[in-house]
Amino acid sequence: MRTLFTTFTITFLSYMSIAMGAHKPISCQTNFGEKSFTIQGNTVAFHKKKDDGRSISSVISTQTKRIFKGFRKTLYQNGYKHLISIENLKSFDSNNDFLAVTSPQGHKMTFPINCKLME
Repeated sequence: MRTLFTTFTITFLSYMSIAMGAHKPISCQTNFGEKSFTIQGNTVAFHKKKDDGRSISSVISTQTKRIFKGFRKTLYQNGYKHLISIENLKSFDSNNDFLAVTSPQGHKMTFPINCKLME
């Protein structure tokens, strides 16, 4: 009985580590490249455009809410609220995945995003 319980516990914990974020980093950008960022665990790294390419601008911790097959991440940068929604981690789709940015005055802009797993 104890062996069965131990086996169940180990299996459950390994499943939870896979389900709760043991994922590869995800690279995303808006359709026209206005915004670009990388999601890794509970952090998001926004990229800033430079003349010679892109570089990391800031790495920000997020609040994450798991949804059926994906997640929603909320973070604040320079007074702006950013909501990143990925509906399905196994099938990224710019029709369903988006970045919504809300200004301190309450103005909201929503951008479809194209995402892919990084190697």
